[in-house]
Amino acid sequence: MNRRTFALGLAAAGVAGGARAAGLPVPPSGRIGFRVLRNGVPIGEHHLKFTQDGAALNVEINADLVVKVLGVPVFHYTLQALERWEGQSFVGLDSQVNHNGARYEVHAAPVAGGFAVRSTKAGDYVYTGQRPMMPLTYWNKAMLEAEILNVETGRHYPAIVNSPGWNYLPTAEGGQIVAQRFDVTGKLHLSVWYDQTSQWAGLAFSVDGHETFEKITA
Repeated sequence: MNRRTFALGLAAAGVAGGARAAGLPVPPSGRIGFRVLRNGVPIGEHHLKFTQDGAALNVEINADLVVKVLGVPVFHYTLQALERWEGQSFVGLDSQVNHNGARYEVHAAPVAGGFAVRSTKAGDYVYTGQRPMMPLTYWNKAMLEAEILNVETGRHYPAIVNSPGWNYLPTAEGGQIVAQRFDVTGKLHLSVWYDQTSQWAGLAFSVDGHETFEKITA
């Protein structure tokens, strides 16, 4: 969203058996959900669904946000993505974004020593750097030690990370989550939180305005 401030608190929903992948912070429910608010007003939701098939893990990501002023839509953002893992290794991504009418796609597939990336915005290139590449989808804490692939633009960045400590985050249902905060700088400027089991618990980044993503709990 154009120059806004985001804060995110999220959670796993009810149990959907067989979704937990060994070594990956997949919620036992197989789902993570968020209610998104702007200045306290709901503007949409963001959901992740995890499906395990042997060593293969698929992560479906869907977000739909609409900002209205005096009842008139002034901003619309949708994200649909499919992220693929084998064991603990990221092996592919296909994403489509509608950013207020501008449409973008990113496709990443493994090649020897890295990934081939096709992007509407960044063009086509091959990444074979020393750090592993992981998508900017937040649920996997290992992203903080990787080369981060932006699922809207197709560009990739190293993360500079500092942790100022633990916080209480609100949930959409009036509860609280205890989570550790990590501040990310460099090309990215955001804060992300993970709970005591390394589950993704919150996100905040600054652009213009004030948005909050509150955890949807079972």
